[in-house]
Amino acid sequence: MVDEIVQQASEAANSLLIPEGLQPDTWNAIKGIQRFYLRMLDIETTGAAKLDNYQNFAKAFHVEDYTKVMASMAPNKARLKSIEEFTSRDLGDSTEIGPTYLGHLIIALQQLLQDKEPHIVLDYLNTDVTNFMEARPLLINMIDFIAAKTRVDKVRDVAEVLGARLRNQRLA
Repeated sequence: MVDEIVQQASEAANSLLIPEGLQPDTWNAIKGIQRFYLRMLDIETTGAAKLDNYQNFAKAFHVEDYTKVMASMAPNKARLKSIEEFTSRDLGDSTEIGPTYLGHLIIALQQLLQDKEPHIVLDYLNTDVTNFMEARPLLINMIDFIAAKTRVDKVRDVAEVLGARLRNQRLA
């Protein structure tokens, strides 16, 4: 009984941590590592870099191993990996982030950064994302969020291209 109350309180608190620019429907549809990465991406825009923040949010979002998405673990210089810093090993199906919507978006953005044609990247998403049509609004919101929060101009540019392509995709 007490565990259920604690779990409900934790879920209620997590729902209040929605980053600015992310829709509540998207936040409610994602869990764990995706919530952690997007929330911390939002926090990094304020200049916060304390390792304690990352550790506390990882616990709050029940992340198995947040260190896999970290570029730096220095106490006052902690930061997430940027889109281009993820390796294929980081994004495999056996990883925590790899099989998620966010993992697929990171791969798609990396493909665009490598000058793959946007229609090929869209085909990848359409094929590899389970229930793509239902997930499409979430993907659009997440990619728009990444475009707004990233500090890397070329990532912002390809995120905007991908977001526009997803929004304008013909529904067959």
